[in-house]
Amino acid sequence: MPEHGHAEHEVRKALRDNEQTATLDIAIKYVNGVVFLDGAVPTAALKDAAAEIVGKVEGVTLVHNRLQVNPEPHSLREQFREGERK
Repeated sequence: MPEHGHAEHEVRKALRDNEQTATLDIAIKYVNGVVFLDGAVPTAALKDAAAEIVGKVEGVTLVHNRLQVNPEPHSLREQFREGERK
């Protein structure tokens, strides 16, 4: 089983390296193999994807997916980013 710091790093890396979850703002807490995911995501599919990705990381024994589905903040953030690109 990986060390605490290494496992938490691997969880963050797994989410960052996945195209679906790379830009999501997800808070992660890792305690003895248990990962807690907190924050808001725009769709239920992304909530499920985040938990599935994290669950495949070596050293993770349980995922508490406390992500909230809230499409508005993400949509507003994307609109703001689109405005910056123009």
